[in-house]
Amino acid sequence: MPRPLPNRRLPESRAAEGLPASIPASFPASFPALLLGLVLLMAALAPVSGCAGPTPSPTQVPPVLEDVTVVLDWVPNTNHVGLFVALERGWFAEEGLEVEIVQAPDFNFIEMVGTGKAHFGVAAQEQLTQARANGVPVTAVAAILQHNTSGFAAPADREIRTPKDFEGKRYSGWGTELETAFLRTLMEKHGGEVDKVQVGTMAATDFFASMELEGDFAWIFYGWDGIAAEVRDYPITWIPLAAEDPALEFYTPILIAHERVLDPGTETPGSYPDLCRRFLRAVSRGYVACLDDPETCVDQFLVHAPETDRTLALRSVEYLSGEFVADAPRFGEMKAGVWDTFTAWMVENGILTAEPDMARAYTNDFLPPPEGS
Repeated sequence: MPRPLPNRRLPESRAAEGLPASIPASFPASFPALLLGLVLLMAALAPVSGCAGPTPSPTQVPPVLEDVTVVLDWVPNTNHVGLFVALERGWFAEEGLEVEIVQAPDFNFIEMVGTGKAHFGVAAQEQLTQARANGVPVTAVAAILQHNTSGFAAPADREIRTPKDFEGKRYSGWGTELETAFLRTLMEKHGGEVDKVQVGTMAATDFFASMELEGDFAWIFYGWDGIAAEVRDYPITWIPLAAEDPALEFYTPILIAHERVLDPGTETPGSYPDLCRRFLRAVSRGYVACLDDPETCVDQFLVHAPETDRTLALRSVEYLSGEFVADAPRFGEMKAGVWDTFTAWMVENGILTAEPDMARAYTNDFLPPPEGS
């Protein structure tokens, strides 16, 4: 997993306002649109005369779209499908947005949002919580998946059936304290000792190579590696985190914004909060579309990730579609209990030295209303 992000100061020219360098407090009306309005007004007021000749048609000025940068947490994958569907179907443009989806250098995607180098980003609840503890001003504005689909997986021949069986086995991971805490929590419930696990840092390029070369089990997300195992007919033992301990139900991935989006009295037409609301309207349409037509959505995603195997991508989106809304009233909805419980677990397990201010850690305020409301 990406390392915890350091605390960085905002550019001094904006820091006094708490404003990201590239996100203005409001977006002014475009001059071309104003000019078009004047032309139309003059045409309407001009006197009609038989010798005046026909009134020329005003030049059609295309709408001016606002530039928006969205930074991904990884290479383009099926967690991001709704973003690319909204882009391909023109739903961002319908909201007046010219969206560019980029990858972050050095995994600094949260910092890019916190410093205003990106308007929005993709992250995970544990990453955002750690970033806020380090002073990075970011806020979750939507959950992409409603439930934690991650867990520990092992090839079926490694004789791992419960977390106690991790003892004496090689764990191939990212070398983070978070993973060790996951292992400890699950193993202690089954009478195991985490110190008996041979913990190593993954050097292989993916789960399957890692299992063949350096490990007996790993932390994976079922929506990708688990589905890939099904496609390959590669039997695995699957131990989902949330099924073992309800405290490990957390949101991953999430969409994030700069926390200034929550400042009171700032939502006016063209403002950053207004931009967030329009962005999420288009994004919600993108993800909800996957529920009814995953094949077309996958093809639109593959325009931006042509190296991805289509069969795997389709199977993955079909699986993830069950989590885009699931038991929530709408796409993106987040529950206070999920945030509070997992944050308390992080503090209890030493991932956080103190509980950060969670009042501005997440919000549902910018999501479109549920259908029929």
